[in-house]
Amino acid sequence: MSDLSELKIKLAMSSRMLFNAGLVDYSGHISARIPGSDHLVILPHPVSRATVKASDMVITDFEGKLIEGNYKAPSEVNMHARAYKARSDIQSVAHLHNHMVATLSMVDKPFYPASSNPGAFFGPGPLPKYMDPALIHTIEQGDAVAKVLGKSDAVMLRGHGSMVVAHSIEWVFAGCIDLEEAASRFYKASLLGAVMVYNDDETERVMKQRRKDSVVQKVCDHNVAKTTLAGLMDDI
Repeated sequence: MSDLSELKIKLAMSSRMLFNAGLVDYSGHISARIPGSDHLVILPHPVSRATVKASDMVITDFEGKLIEGNYKAPSEVNMHARAYKARSDIQSVAHLHNHMVATLSMVDKPFYPASSNPGAFFGPGPLPKYMDPALIHTIEQGDAVAKVLGKSDAVMLRGHGSMVVAHSIEWVFAGCIDLEEAASRFYKASLLGAVMVYNDDETERVMKQRRKDSVVQKVCDHNVAKTTLAGLMDDI
């Protein structure tokens, strides 16, 4: 199996897993950099995120131009393309319509790590927030999101959702799961009183325990099993 074929299969599986986890709906997408090129492979625009197949995937360049595929790229492909353009370390990108993160993005309060495991996956300090609520359709908008992302692993999109980046599809998927869980815990805790956020030392120590390949694989394997039980892993 070629590296590209393997990437397409992983993206199809991850899309169905993200759908099953409630992190994408009829929109939202996950992509991967094609190694050794200035191209990316991504979910197509019209195909359901719950049933997308490896053969449905499309390829674009880092300007968002369609290179290969039977469908159009998603309208927000430039969010992915420009993140890859800006940072050579990024190998996979996910754009989510995750409800709790979107909710936290709508208030003028920072979202800090504050709970062990998911809350510390993204490192110390508040998650960066891209403030323009418009959909990201242009190269200029994609560059603006990448600028706010900076060196972080995720960025909140005001009133919209989030973008998560990492060095592999597996790490992006685990980050997506952790981000929404952390947001849900943060929101619930805030209803009870002032949230006791982690300081930098606490975050670093918890993060070392969470950011491991073995933990990421455990998160992925669990969600493969859940999505299989839901009947959504057939005919990838």
